[in-house]
Amino acid sequence: MVFAVLWACSVSGQDIRIRVVDARTGKAINNECVNVWFGSLHGAYLLAPTNNDGLVLLHLAKNEVTATTVSPTPCGSSAIFGPKLLLKDVDTIALTSDEYVDCQEWAKVIPGAAPKDNLSRAPSYPIKQILESGVVAGNTCGKARGEAKPGELVFFVRPATFWEKMRR
Repeated sequence: MVFAVLWACSVSGQDIRIRVVDARTGKAINNECVNVWFGSLHGAYLLAPTNNDGLVLLHLAKNEVTATTVSPTPCGSSAIFGPKLLLKDVDTIALTSDEYVDCQEWAKVIPGAAPKDNLSRAPSYPIKQILESGVVAGNTCGKARGEAKPGELVFFVRPATFWEKMRR
């Protein structure tokens, strides 16, 4: 309980940058919307657009999270910017792409970890690690690699194939 209160105080007023990158070329993706969940039970939810630099900017303050608005947004009227309530025990973030295909290691808590029982579960990334040193998600679609700065999560995606688009 004490840890949760201390942790909540330590992340208040901090930002997380989600850098969305083409898994094959390493170039920024500036026309995507990212589904963002906070917590192991997928609590607070945002649908946040990338900006011109391929970044989703999240601000954590006073037990709330908000995404920076982008105009025009690739999400259209579906964007959910917040603010959303963050529960005190929230210590992870999970992501999925919207129009692009995720290249992260599904069903793993963090890249390189052992698979979980539910293979359709998006990985969760520790917020503390993102803030302290940065995190690079796994890339199962290409050879692009990234280096994360403190406060940054690098998220790899690729364009959907014709057949993948047809199945949606």
